[in-house]
Amino acid sequence: MVFLMWGGIAAIAGLLVLLVESVVGLHASDVSYANVILWLIITPIAAVGSMVHKRMKATDSFGYGAALSTGLITSAAATAGLLVVWLLFVGVLFPDYFGLMHRYATQQALDQGHSGTLLAQEIHSAKLIFDSPSFYLISAIIPLLVGTVASFIGAIGVRKRS
Repeated sequence: MVFLMWGGIAAIAGLLVLLVESVVGLHASDVSYANVILWLIITPIAAVGSMVHKRMKATDSFGYGAALSTGLITSAAATAGLLVVWLLFVGVLFPDYFGLMHRYATQQALDQGHSGTLLAQEIHSAKLIFDSPSFYLISAIIPLLVGTVASFIGAIGVRKRS
């Protein structure tokens, strides 16, 4: 059940990141870093946190396999929780999030001096990524992949020999 708890912690952390960005006014300024945080940071932290949590509770050995399986299951639970958060946030709380990200990508490309075909490619890429259903597929694949890698690496350091 440790993995469900850490999956829930990941979902709550993701929701807090999105809400804090809104409250601070970043979304009003057409800026959001939430997708990077929710895609690349929260799931690995939850995976390693659950491994450490389970290791501290272990009375006997907590080998690489046990640590790895805990991390992998937590990565899946965290990814599912974050996906629900994205669905809630984009579908209910901030329906213009995709538009915000399109404007943000356009502004970033303009700030980097892109014009003409390169600018059009940047805008097209943003519209492909930040649109349903591709956004939700990316929001499921990337955190799961990053959490899996963190689990394989983290299990090396977290394992406990009797």
